[in-house]
Amino acid sequence: MERASKPVDLQASHLTKEEIQQRKQAEQKLKGNDDLVYKPPRHLSKDEKKLYKFLVQELQASGILNNLDITILETTVDAIVRMQECKKILDEHGLVTPKSDGTFVRNPASTIYKDYNAIFNKCCMEIGFSPSARAKLSVMNVKKEQDKQDPLLQILSGDSNG
Repeated sequence: MERASKPVDLQASHLTKEEIQQRKQAEQKLKGNDDLVYKPPRHLSKDEKKLYKFLVQELQASGILNNLDITILETTVDAIVRMQECKKILDEHGLVTPKSDGTFVRNPASTIYKDYNAIFNKCCMEIGFSPSARAKLSVMNVKKEQDKQDPLLQILSGDSNG
């Protein structure tokens, strides 16, 4: 099974400048609109909306989010909320619970927590929440600023105002 493709700015692989430019152009064509992603969906609870807003505000500067990311953001928010619920149950009742015969069994909340943690981690990898993804985004943003100030690139892009 092939690995999922990452945006070119998040890749660590060695691509030629021409390949990078082609990928960026293709990604830009497919990116889509971002007019809805920064507003939390109505059906989320008050706490979920707060968390959603926090996540999108933290990623807004990167410019990677678009409306197609709403579902993965909702999934991420849901996973975080469910993990918090499980954590409360685990804090209250412990990792193991006694059965009627005196033996102990793993608290089901720990298994549910583990499942939602896996979902959360997958979402983080998909949307770029990991420290390495953020580092790559910061490099990308610095490069973007340098490109804006490069006189040759300004001429090539048709922006002679500098």
